[in-house]
Amino acid sequence: MMFKKISPSVITYLLILVVIVILRLLISLFPSGQIASQMVNLTDTLSIGAIWLVGWVGVFLASRTGFAEMWQPDISNVKRFLIPFLIGLGFGLITIIFDYIQPLGEGSLIKFPASLVAYPLAGILEEIIFRLFLTTTFVWIISNMLFSGRWQVGIFWGVAVFLGVFYTLSQLSLYQSLMGTIDLFILAEFFIVIAANFIVAAFLYRKNGFLAAISMRMGDYLLWHIIWGAIAKA
Repeated sequence: MMFKKISPSVITYLLILVVIVILRLLISLFPSGQIASQMVNLTDTLSIGAIWLVGWVGVFLASRTGFAEMWQPDISNVKRFLIPFLIGLGFGLITIIFDYIQPLGEGSLIKFPASLVAYPLAGILEEIIFRLFLTTTFVWIISNMLFSGRWQVGIFWGVAVFLGVFYTLSQLSLYQSLMGTIDLFILAEFFIVIAANFIVAAFLYRKNGFLAAISMRMGDYLLWHIIWGAIAKA
């Protein structure tokens, strides 16, 4: 009876915590040297707890800011899981083509089999930060608080593009710290692949819920980071 009073979105987010904990336990089986330093910092216990807690902002504000709820009955699993996953595979394939033309370098990929755990964990945590927390919060503050709920769609797109560019620049900075230099081809690749990926994921989050954004990320990571990473690192 008690569980009937809990919304499906809350239950889903609690289940996401279970997945995060399992992945965190599995990642501890690998030497820290096999995990990127920035990912080790992201996936320590304190950071995971803090990230998951701020994600509740999105769980409770999603429906008030025009986003689909995390588990919305009128959204099919095809829209929630399959289509986003296939879109993610598409972005992964585009990234592989870029990497085949001009390799990003082995330092940009985590070795297999650590990649099986590290990338899904980091991906979920980043989705919580950028989707549930930042995107939802910015739209709520700007549209709901400052403009009384007006221009919600336009504000969402503005936030999505801003965060997409910010995220892309942060990834460029990380790549430069690993590889030392950035040329025009790499710059174009990052903005074509990463920024576009980020904005499409934001749209899927708004239209089909948070799990759609995660599904897209997992499709991308499976093909690019895990499968191609295993081939490139072989």
